[in-house]
Amino acid sequence: MSIDGSREFNKVSRIYDKGRLSEDIAFWAVEAEKLAELTPDSLVIDMGCGTGNYGLGIVEMTGASVVGFDPAPGMLKQAKEKNSDFSVVRAAAEAMPFRSNVFDLVYAAQVWHHIQGRQKAADECFRVLKFCGIKIAHSIGHSQLHEKIIFKIFQEIKENQLRVYPSDDEFNTIFIKAGFKSVFLYPYFIERYQTADELIEIAEKKLWSMFRPITQQGLEKGVKWLHQWSSDHPGVDIRNDELITLFVARK
Repeated sequence: MSIDGSREFNKVSRIYDKGRLSEDIAFWAVEAEKLAELTPDSLVIDMGCGTGNYGLGIVEMTGASVVGFDPAPGMLKQAKEKNSDFSVVRAAAEAMPFRSNVFDLVYAAQVWHHIQGRQKAADECFRVLKFCGIKIAHSIGHSQLHEKIIFKIFQEIKENQLRVYPSDDEFNTIFIKAGFKSVFLYPYFIERYQTADELIEIAEKKLWSMFRPITQQGLEKGVKWLHQWSSDHPGVDIRNDELITLFVARK
């Protein structure tokens, strides 16, 4: 996503975290710690940091030094309000304002499907990392997209997500072309439950970017399904598993 393309995220910056309540930030921070062998001396970039959830999670769980960047000033403002010591800068992934060969990890949580110049962004990741540094793209694999229950409720948005999310092959191609010597895929299937009301709010307020291309008819159809579920299954949450793949590239 470019600096100019951050308008939609500015609109939802104040309520963005309402759509992230079910994410286990501590779990992902520990996974990053293991995969990148982070220590309190490590230097980390939170790429497309948004409101700072993942960067701050890595700080809390590992003690590493983290700097975040994002093109949306509204998101950066929310991150600073959470922790005034969290270093953030407004920038795009295609032109990171950092010196070369400095960082141990570049972590990007649900960012790559928003990036327009993906090869340039991969090249930048390679540039800023130390020798043997790690790039972790926290994304959703195409096979996982087919399994998500949310696309059975809101059927219109599935094909769009398959178009915008990079495939496994694309990640491998752009990272290898950037110079990374290896790319590994780690798929995760985490059992998760959410209330119908939570999913309705996420859809109606478009707290997840996947809902932005949906038609009003498609939105209303899915919301109607959720209201019916709530009526038919009072007090029962909907199983909406978190399906994530970590694409890990080593310099």
